[in-house]
Amino acid sequence: MGFRAVTDAYLTFVDQTTAGPGQSPPEAPGFIAGLPLAPNTPYDLFSSAPLVPGVAGVTQATSVLAYGLPRYDVALTVGAGYAAGSVTNAAYWTENLLPPLNPHLGSAALPYRIAFPTHAGQDEGSAARVAVLSGLVATADGNLRLRGGWLDLAQTDRFVFAPPALTSVNPAIAYAPAETLSSSLAGSDIWTPYASALPLHGIDVQAKQGVASFEVTDAALPSLPGESARLTMASLVLDHGEGTRLSAQILHAVTSGITFGTTVPFGLDPQFALTPQGVLPTSTLSGQRQTIGGLRAAFHVSPALGIDGVAELGRSWYDAAPVARPGTEAPGDYYHLGADRVHGRTTLSLDAYRMEPQYAPMILPYGISENQWSAAFAWPGQWLKSNYQLIDNSVLGVNRQGYRVRYFVDGGPFEIHLEYTDLHQIDPETTVTSTLAGFVDGYYLPQLPDAATFGRQKRYGFWAAWHPAFGDLTLDIVDDTLYRPFIAAHPEDQVSYEVPQAVATYSRHLTPNIVFATGLGRYAMKGAFAEPIDFAQRLFFAGIEVRGRTTSTLVSFRRTAFAGITTFPPSPASPNFTGSALILEQRLHL
Repeated sequence: MGFRAVTDAYLTFVDQTTAGPGQSPPEAPGFIAGLPLAPNTPYDLFSSAPLVPGVAGVTQATSVLAYGLPRYDVALTVGAGYAAGSVTNAAYWTENLLPPLNPHLGSAALPYRIAFPTHAGQDEGSAARVAVLSGLVATADGNLRLRGGWLDLAQTDRFVFAPPALTSVNPAIAYAPAETLSSSLAGSDIWTPYASALPLHGIDVQAKQGVASFEVTDAALPSLPGESARLTMASLVLDHGEGTRLSAQILHAVTSGITFGTTVPFGLDPQFALTPQGVLPTSTLSGQRQTIGGLRAAFHVSPALGIDGVAELGRSWYDAAPVARPGTEAPGDYYHLGADRVHGRTTLSLDAYRMEPQYAPMILPYGISENQWSAAFAWPGQWLKSNYQLIDNSVLGVNRQGYRVRYFVDGGPFEIHLEYTDLHQIDPETTVTSTLAGFVDGYYLPQLPDAATFGRQKRYGFWAAWHPAFGDLTLDIVDDTLYRPFIAAHPEDQVSYEVPQAVATYSRHLTPNIVFATGLGRYAMKGAFAEPIDFAQRLFFAGIEVRGRTTSTLVSFRRTAFAGITTFPPSPASPNFTGSALILEQRLHL
C-alpha cells in the first residue's frame, strides 16, 4: 500500500564513421525517391540497419508512479526523451526510442529521411518530448488488470500474432546471426534490452482464475503517416503447469487511410517490371481486412520416455478493396506438429510445418522504407521491404512447408546446438497466381506460368560453447542455401546461392558484475539471383559492461569491412566500404 516510484533512465552516445564508394550506391537516388530497387550498401548485413557517419546522443527516462489501495492498485508510466545529432544513428543504433520520438512508430518529431551521407552532419536533427505513456488499474491480487496507452501483450501465440520486431539494434557487446541457435549472447545476463519488440497503442484487459488466463486487446499497430492499422484480439490460456498448456486466440485487423505502393501484385493496377534481379511486381493497396484464429496444445506424449509434443493450427481470412482480381480471396492455413525428447543434458526435437500462401498475408508498412532494406535476394528478411507480417515468420515464411531437426546438448563445460531445416514452396509463384487476393511468397519473385518451378531452402545451424577457467568461447554458424531451377528461356528466374554467417566470441566475467567480450564475424552471399552475387561483410567487435547498484555502463566498439562485386550491372561502382562505431550507454535505475 501507499505510493511508490521506479525510474529507469539512460544516456546513449553513438559515434560512427564510414569510408569507401559503397557509401553512395548507384541505387540510392531511386531508392530515396521511392523506387523499390534497394541498394545493398551501406548496411550492416547482420541486422539490416544502415551504417552512416555521424554523432548522435539520446537520453530517455521512464518513471512508473504507483499507488496501492486496500483493494486496487493504480499506476502511470511517464516518459521523457531527447535526441540530437545524426537522426539515422539515433533511430537505429540506440535503445528503442520512446513512442513520441520513434520514427519506426510513425512519429514525425525527428526529421528522419533516407540518407546516404558521406560525412557527418548531413542528417542532423533534434527533438524532445514528455508524455504519459500508459496507465494501469488492477486488483490488489493482480487477477484483473486494465491497461491503456503504449503496452506489450501478456500472452500470445506467435503464429496468430507476433508484435512488430525492432528495426533498431539494441546496444550490446556481442553479436550473432539473425537465425542463431545460441542460448544467450555474452553479457546478456547483466545487460538486458529495454525492448525486444515495438509496443502497441490501445487498451488491454487481463483476467486470471485458477489455471485460466484471458486477455482482450484493442490497439493500433505501427503504420505510415496518413495510414492506420488496428487490431482487436482475444486469447484464452489454460496452463496446467509442467508443460501442459492449451490456448485459443483470435485476431481481427483492418487498415484504412491513403493507398500505398507495395511489392505484391494482387492490389490495384498490378505491374510486372523486368529488373536485373528478376520480375519485380508492384501494386497499390488499401482497405485491408484480416482475421486469424489459432489453437495450440502443448502436452506430454510419453512422460516415461521424456517425450513432449506440440500441435498448432491456424486459419486466416483476408481481403482488400480494391484488388486486381476481386472474388479470388480464400482462407489460408498454418499447421505445426512437433515433438522433443529430453534425456539428461540432451534434447532432440523434430518439427513439421506448413504455411500456405494465403495465410496471414496482410501488408503492414511502417516507419520509413529504410526499416527493412532488401535487394530482392536479401536474406534473412522478415517480410517484404519495409513491411511486417502479423505473425512470426522466423522459422518459415509464407508458401512454405517442410521440417526441422534439432539436437542440443546444454550445461556442462561444453555445449553444442545443431539444426537442419528443409523447406519447399507449396505453390509456384507466377504472374497469375501472385495476383490472387492475399497470395504472398515472401522471398522469390514471380515467374511466367509456362516457366514455373518450385524453390527450396535449406538451413544448417551450429552453435558450440566451451567454458574453460579463462573465459567462454563460442562459435555461431548459420548457412542458408536457396535454390529455384529455371528454364533456359528465362534466365531472370535463376536463384542459386548460399548465405553463410559466422561469429566467434570470447567473453569473460572479470567479476560477477563486469563482463568483457570480443569477437569476429562474417556474413556473406555468393551465387546468383538472376545476376551474380558475391559480397561479404567482416565484423570485429569488443566491449565491456559494468553493473552497479543503481548505475550500469556499456562501452562497445564495432569495425566493419564490406567487399564484393556490384549488383547493379549498368554501373562500374564498387560496393566496398569500411566503418567504425563507438557506442556508449549509461543507465540509471532508481
